[in-house]
Amino acid sequence: MYVNYLHQRYNMDEWLHVSNVNSFICEKNNIILIKPVTSLEKNSGLVIKNILNYLNCEDLKNVCIILPDLYRSFGKFKYKNYTKIYEKLGPDFYNILNSNIINNVLNNNFLQLCIGVSNYPNEIKNAVATTLQECLSDGELKKIFKTFQLADEYFNKKIMNSKVITTNYIHLKEKYPAMEPQKSFRRSTASR
Repeated sequence: MYVNYLHQRYNMDEWLHVSNVNSFICEKNNIILIKPVTSLEKNSGLVIKNILNYLNCEDLKNVCIILPDLYRSFGKFKYKNYTKIYEKLGPDFYNILNSNIINNVLNNNFLQLCIGVSNYPNEIKNAVATTLQECLSDGELKKIFKTFQLADEYFNKKIMNSKVITTNYIHLKEKYPAMEPQKSFRRSTASR
């Protein structure tokens, strides 16, 4: 979804499905965006290496791989939880960080990773969406896209100029207090 937002905002070229690496790929201004169709939960380093080999990427500084996230169920992740999104990252994220290929690349300040939420219900049969239980409601969709707008303020600064990006960079605590966790709860009136 985040990569779709970037696609709309920056008018990226048409997404092409490359069956050899089972990924959607687009390019603009020498920046390559890649979104794998399936989760990188297993053999993540090998999958990424295959993608880079297929693209013959010698200079990796302009490559941004959009990784499908499975750290939450659709329809159950609420807006205020974005401030604690790093606590909800699943094994997919840690497998990627721990794989040799990623560690080697990070040490050399090359590859940029964008960990985003992906949902391709109509693009391919075995899409990430089929492993998720529910679809997003319209309300949640609006909230998430609002969050993407906040992330957009830092798109060039953070995503294009850093090594690993996770969606916990999206929120701005001081400027957007509505995104902080709820601090107080109304007392229950059920016993009256």
